[in-house]
Amino acid sequence: MVGRELEPITPEDAIDWYLEHRRDELRTATRRTHRSALNIFHDWTEEAGIADLNDLRGRGLVAFKTWRKSETDINTVSLNGTLAVIQRFLRFCETIDAVEEDLADRVPLPNVPPNEEVRTDVPEDDAVEAIRSFYHRFEYASRRHAQFELVAEVGIRLGALRAVDLDDLETEEAVIHLQHRPESSDAYGTPLKNGADGERIINIPPELVDLLQAYIDHHRHDVTDKFDRDPLFTTTNGRISTTTIRRDFYKLSRPCEYASECPHDREIADCDAAQNAEAANCPSSFSTHPLRKWAIMSQLDAGLPKELLSDRVDVSVPVLDKHYDQRTEERKSRRRREALEASMSQYAMTDGGQPVDEDDG
Repeated sequence: MVGRELEPITPEDAIDWYLEHRRDELRTATRRTHRSALNIFHDWTEEAGIADLNDLRGRGLVAFKTWRKSETDINTVSLNGTLAVIQRFLRFCETIDAVEEDLADRVPLPNVPPNEEVRTDVPEDDAVEAIRSFYHRFEYASRRHAQFELVAEVGIRLGALRAVDLDDLETEEAVIHLQHRPESSDAYGTPLKNGADGERIINIPPELVDLLQAYIDHHRHDVTDKFDRDPLFTTTNGRISTTTIRRDFYKLSRPCEYASECPHDREIADCDAAQNAEAANCPSSFSTHPLRKWAIMSQLDAGLPKELLSDRVDVSVPVLDKHYDQRTEERKSRRRREALEASMSQYAMTDGGQPVDEDDG
């Protein structure tokens, strides 16, 4: 390329340069995601015999995409995420003269089909209510019960659930303060997904306040984390990990756990997923994110305006509409009718199903 000479560099060194360059701007979880995608890319360069990034061309990027799809049963959304990281990495490589100019623009990002872009893995109302009923009766105020109710009632994310400290809960005011505490770039603290912009005060109902207080009084391990903070949700070793939270949810959401039956025609005694270590393999089990979707839809059905819900669950209204409001059109229509009837007299219905005429009484 005229006027610009490339400087030889191995893929491994370029990846290290990139991650170090972005260390202060990437949150810990994001940095792990980038590292994972770039490790996959590095594996491909070794297999393809690319020892110098100077030699990478658009044809190689297409080959990487094809290789990634053939190596794993990856959906389009996940593939798109990997390629997006590679594209950002290559833009950095352009600035250090490691690859030819505009190579990043040739990353073959796939078009994500609408049915893959928006996931619909939301638990049924009956399942959520059955889980609630079971834990209220048989495991009231356990850690799993408290975690489940907090997500089902509010719709907070997994990271926010883990981030709550004991002092963040104000029982008299019936609120929880969600705070972004990344600690430092080198230590994994309790960051919120959207950083300081995700900080907010969440109102919770009296029943949930009582449940959380009962959990604190009877089931919470009185320990601190490695930063000498007092987490709300704990194990004997300190603050609960995201992995443990996921395991809690997979365990409690199995029908054989809360209903002593299997809707998949399996013998519970012979089913691997009935074992706690394999709970994630149950077709009916779910983690926090599907329940978060359910909670958001439930609050929409209850009539909470999207502008208020947007602040409550830390999601913009457009994203709320696209990714979280998965109610059927009939369900949305019924909710609109209820809202219209409550606020506009001409929509009020008589017992016979006809609009009320104010002049008739």
